[in-house]
Amino acid sequence: MSIDPAARAGYRDHPARVGFFTDTSVCIGCKACEVACKEWNAVPEDGLSLSGMSYDNTVGLGASTWRHVAFIEQPAHPGDAAEGLRWLMSSDVCKHCTEAACLDVCPTGALFRTEFGTVVVQDDVCNGCGYCVPACPFGVIARREQDGQAHKCTLCYDRLGAMPGS
Repeated sequence: MSIDPAARAGYRDHPARVGFFTDTSVCIGCKACEVACKEWNAVPEDGLSLSGMSYDNTVGLGASTWRHVAFIEQPAHPGDAAEGLRWLMSSDVCKHCTEAACLDVCPTGALFRTEFGTVVVQDDVCNGCGYCVPACPFGVIARREQDGQAHKCTLCYDRLGAMPGS
């Protein structure tokens, strides 16, 4: 069995599989990547969530938060410059799984595998049934209240075709 999801989806001659890489050793938690994602993809504002979880105001991934920078608080190690707490930043997006459960359960075909191996929702095909939501083991895909449809990260599908070698 091939582990290449694009080839299994029928793309014989396709670009190499891609993904996001975030170097957590240099991430300062500015959340500019969250803002850029929302801006580029016209993802609607999801409001400010005062969860009490440090400065992590987006809390998690969802229909209107396609990229999430988590602030993970830990006790400072002895000898650290800062006393009390230290923060670790963790940037997260959809995994575009090789075995994508959301894709498998969609009855309308609204979710599809692209030639890059990513999983994308077709807004004009999604009927809002929501089967994909509990199928995702990472809690990434969700339905928006405004339209009732499922939405998730596209891995900037519209930009991938412009990459060298694609």
